[in-house]
Amino acid sequence: MITMSGKKIDDFEAFKIYLAMKTHFNSEYDFIKYKGKVSPKKETYYNRRDRRTFEELSRRFDKKSLEEFLLALFLNVTENGNLAISRNEFMWTGNLLDKESYDTYKNWKKRIQSIKYTFTNDCHVLFTKASEENLEFNSIFKSIDNDYPFIVFLEKRGELSLETLIIFEKIFAFVDKVKINDTTYWPIYTKKVKDYMSFLDIDVNYYVNVLRDILIDDYYEDYGQLIKKTS
Repeated sequence: MITMSGKKIDDFEAFKIYLAMKTHFNSEYDFIKYKGKVSPKKETYYNRRDRRTFEELSRRFDKKSLEEFLLALFLNVTENGNLAISRNEFMWTGNLLDKESYDTYKNWKKRIQSIKYTFTNDCHVLFTKASEENLEFNSIFKSIDNDYPFIVFLEKRGELSLETLIIFEKIFAFVDKVKINDTTYWPIYTKKVKDYMSFLDIDVNYYVNVLRDILIDDYYEDYGQLIKKTS
């Protein structure tokens, strides 16, 4: 599911992975495109006070696992509403070894392992609630009255997973079409979505077929007829 490669690493390599992941979420740098390659100077690294953190990370994780671990943590920073991205202030490296950080990683792993099951459940939540609000299908993904799209509201409230929202983004590419006046949180949120998208290597056709079956079988009167006409 996550397209990364694993091998044993030393502490300097662990630091480079951390730096690349941090740069990915804090700039236009693309971790996947550049394969996590960054070029810090060894002398700079050896002068850091937090070297022991990276020494410990290199003992605990191989390359693939550390990439996943850091991905989960950087996602969690923005999911919690922290505006750290805009201030260039990410997590203190001393927190990387906390139990809370490892729990965040374990929870993310569970989400990834159950992504297909979760998507199906989330679709039922999304379309049941959208039907209750008398929303047309396209309105689920649009800004109404200069507010966040309905699907984003549900994700922010924890009623849908971020992975489900990204699958819908891969299918419909709706995020860039949303026009709202929020210049603080919305740009941070959309960057998080786009930054995470590059890590999720999924079979879009599989999810299109799952979505189509759900709409036709369970929400035919509300949305399934539209899908059937266009299929």
